[in-house]
Formats: sequence, structure tokens, C-alpha cells
Amino acid sequence: MLHHAHNRLSAFARVALGFVLAAGACSSLRHGNAPDDEADAVTLTVVNHHQLNVTVFNVAGGRRDRLGEVTAAARASFTIHVRRLPSGELRLLADPVGSRTTATSELLRVNAGDIVQWVLETDLARSHIEIR
Repeated sequence: MLHHAHNRLSAFARVALGFVLAAGACSSLRHGNAPDDEADAVTLTVVNHHQLNVTVFNVAGGRRDRLGEVTAAARASFTIHVRRLPSGELRLLADPVGSRTTATSELLRVNAGDIVQWVLETDLARSHIEIR
């Protein structure tokens, strides 16, 4: 009977140790080298003067990466990590919801800490961009 009690205690100790190790791993993911470190971040602010909501993408290597949506006549900010950009280059695409007309920015070279402001006009061809 003593042997049986020892096995139950040993099994309990293994389970408890597993929980402690799992909690420690989760904690180190939250507080350690977080993948969303702001040290290499670029802030993109989109000012949407267009009458439709606009979905904003980064276009790289023929692939669209969705950054988010900006409500009509509103503004929104997005964080972009330079390490995820090929050669630190950014090309933005604005795709108004329900419209076939899109706008694409020129190829932008950005660095960590830059603030990019893209103003989307009612006539998307008149949109302009600024990097600070």
C-alpha cells in the first residue's frame, strides 16, 4: 500500500512540475524577446477622405499583406516592422470596399522610427504620402 501511495504522489508531482514548466514558458514568451518589439517599428497613419471604407495592404514580391481597414472619412494607424519588409521597402495599396478603383503608393524606403502618413483623397489619383 505504501508503494501505491508513492506512485500516486509521484504522478501528482510530475503533473505539478509540468504545470510549473508550462507557466514559466508562457511567462518568458510574454516578457522575453517579444516578436512585436517596437524597436524596428514604422508607424503608418492613413487619413481617408474617400467616401468608402478602404482596406490597406503592403505589396511585396507580388503578395498583398493586409494591414487593416480605414473607415470612410476617418483615420487609422498601423505598426509595420522593418524586419518584415524586404530591403526596408514599403509599397502601399488602398482598395476601397465595393469599388474597382485602387491606389498604389510609390516604392518607399523606410527606417525604424519613421512615421508615414498617407492621405487618401476622394479622387484616389490625387492621394499623397509623406515620411517623417
